[in-house]
Amino acid sequence: MNIKKDKSIKKFGYYGFFKNLKFFEPFLYIFFLNIGFSYFQIGSLISIREITKNIFEVPSGIYADNYGRKTSLQICFVSYIISFVIFYLGNIYLTMVFAMILFGIGEAFRSGTHKAIIFNYLDVHGIADLKTKVYGRTKSYSLIGASISAVIGGFIVFIRSNYRLIFLLSIIPYIIDFILISTYPDYLNGKIDKKAGIKEFINSGVESIKNLFTILTDLRKGIINSGIYDGYFKVLKDYLQPILRAEIMAVPFLSYISSQEKRLSILLGFSYAIINLISSYASRNAYKAKRIFKRTNKSLNVIYLITIIIIGAIAATINTVLSYIVIILFLLFYVIRTIRRPIMLDYISGIIEEKERATMLSIESQFRTIFIIIVAPIMGYIADIWGIKMMFLTAALTMIVILFLTRLSTEKKPS
Repeated sequence: MNIKKDKSIKKFGYYGFFKNLKFFEPFLYIFFLNIGFSYFQIGSLISIREITKNIFEVPSGIYADNYGRKTSLQICFVSYIISFVIFYLGNIYLTMVFAMILFGIGEAFRSGTHKAIIFNYLDVHGIADLKTKVYGRTKSYSLIGASISAVIGGFIVFIRSNYRLIFLLSIIPYIIDFILISTYPDYLNGKIDKKAGIKEFINSGVESIKNLFTILTDLRKGIINSGIYDGYFKVLKDYLQPILRAEIMAVPFLSYISSQEKRLSILLGFSYAIINLISSYASRNAYKAKRIFKRTNKSLNVIYLITIIIIGAIAATINTVLSYIVIILFLLFYVIRTIRRPIMLDYISGIIEEKERATMLSIESQFRTIFIIIVAPIMGYIADIWGIKMMFLTAALTMIVILFLTRLSTEKKPS
């Protein structure tokens, strides 16, 4: 099969493209800071989103496995759209809390589900060995969407000086994705048990979790390693926004524009566009990294170590005259994570039974969520008291300890 011409694989890519047209994402922290929130409040909002996701994570995965994966994805987009409306209208912390709750519900019903759809499609067509390549390719569509989204978002802020408007416009691509999901082949909904009641629903989840903690040792270790790594990435990745906001005067880029807000909108839009475009290329070629190291676990461990070095370098560069270097380091931070994610999914999915994929991938996501719930406000508090520089240094030192505790040493398949 030629995956470049396969219509369903193209649809999987288009899904990711439209999903990542979140025009607000490069400006979310700036939006909150402009309202008057502290870094601790911003971190708490991230935690609230992740707590909500955590509550719904495994139930949504079980729902997808038992009642339909396409249906689960459509529920997620409805929740997203309502949250965007509230972000647009809200002015106070409590309204943002409600918006984050709805966004978290959307995240829960989405996470793991679309990956399970992709892996099911590959199994049905006998090309499961191409998981890393196919997921990397579809992920690249997502990153191209994120790149275009950053440019459009920056243009909107530059023209209208309105951060709220970008939330409202983000509804359009999500409506398109809702429609796109309905065109997926029905068999990708999974084997729906129409007779499954509450008892069967709970038993299905309990059985998956029991297997994880009693049988699947390698899967458990992989989930912990993946959750902590991605958790730190999600907590730290958008601090590029306040870093550039604080150092905008030191950056000669577009110095003839007197408005700092307009300069920041262009700089952030441009930076995120480049970051996501290069990450898109990296995602398409992630499978080559696996070939270089031959063993999946070795490549994952090396990438983890490189990430620690990058985070430490970001800490060393903040509050210096090397503002452009910060952007380059964030670019490397995004790219290296983009390469690692498809390899990690290949490692994890190779251990999971097909019927439990959405559930197990949701458990992986749930562990990451728990980690973010704890770490996001702590990082925000450190940034408020000692500065963003110290926050990144703390993250780097913590990750060194975690690497020793979660180093992947085996790749055993379930017996």
